[in-house]
Amino acid sequence: MKNANAVIGLTLLCWGCGQANNVWQHWTVPCSIRTLDVISTNHIRFAGSDGWVGQTLDGGDHWTVRQWHAPDSTTPSFRASSPSNQSWFATGIASPAWIAQSSLTGMNPTWVHHDTSAAVFLDAMAWWNDREGLVFGDPIDSCLNFLTTQDGGQTWHPISCTLLPTTVEGEAGFAASNGNICIQGDTAWVFSGGRASRCFRSTDRGHSWEVFSLPIRQGGTMTGVFSASFADAKIGLAMGGNWEEPENNTGNLISTTDGGATWHAISEGEGPGYRSSIRHHPIFKNEVVSVGKLGIDVSMDGGNNWTHVSDSSQFVARFSADGRTLWMAGNQHVTRCQWRMLTEMNETIHEHNGPITRIP
Repeated sequence: MKNANAVIGLTLLCWGCGQANNVWQHWTVPCSIRTLDVISTNHIRFAGSDGWVGQTLDGGDHWTVRQWHAPDSTTPSFRASSPSNQSWFATGIASPAWIAQSSLTGMNPTWVHHDTSAAVFLDAMAWWNDREGLVFGDPIDSCLNFLTTQDGGQTWHPISCTLLPTTVEGEAGFAASNGNICIQGDTAWVFSGGRASRCFRSTDRGHSWEVFSLPIRQGGTMTGVFSASFADAKIGLAMGGNWEEPENNTGNLISTTDGGATWHAISEGEGPGYRSSIRHHPIFKNEVVSVGKLGIDVSMDGGNNWTHVSDSSQFVARFSADGRTLWMAGNQHVTRCQWRMLTEMNETIHEHNGPITRIP
């Protein structure tokens, strides 16, 4: 098995460093990142393109980055990741698709799932509890590719097609930000896109499924829901639009107040355009952030009204558990900002250097 073995310098961009509390900090990394996990206040992990994974155990003062090579010598493009109990998992997207496991703070992978099917494409991962998890993949032969585990991720098995709703031709998923699976309690919501964009819901931890139509832009290859977030078991938002028309802000944001059975469009023609990640604040549920290649937007009223706060291109966003810190990532960077200051201040950019370590 090959491993990267070089120690490099890291350019650190710190926006707002001249103030009493930094608004922004920005680290350069050697990959594109679409999945990010805030495991604790100071422990953040990411998985990215070309097999790269990284973590900080001290809130960003030091980062360790490593390139993982699968047993077949490929370097998977990771688009989904998630912690569970004392383990952390990262999922590669396309054939050969791999799921890797490490200890929660470890940088040595065990490869727990492998799929060489030509059509396999794994989009997102989430967990009901320490033992039961779900991976969503594009349909194979018109059947949704849902993988579940009952043993904490040691083995993964597809849900039988007989238990799943029939797909529509051209319906798939987007591996944009590990954001098209949401879980609250026993309920999971999975969002498709493409020619059809729908919400698949299970209220019994994946044993049975129902499907609901969505009033979101769809019908094209790159249209539909790219990310969703639930404030609780009833109130949720789903966002996306048309990736090829990122400034179009009609038909790209929908909400539910009944747990996903019915949805309606909100902020039509007034909110942000296409965004790849949307998240509710963990404490103040009416506060929402959305990020994408055209920048960062915040809402203080559940998604009805929005303020564009930055043009900084980001692919994925995650809050710390206390809601004080927002972590984001995109093409070759990880960004940290203080949430309250982000909602109240304009950005100021300063630069200095800091270390990052690649290890074998």
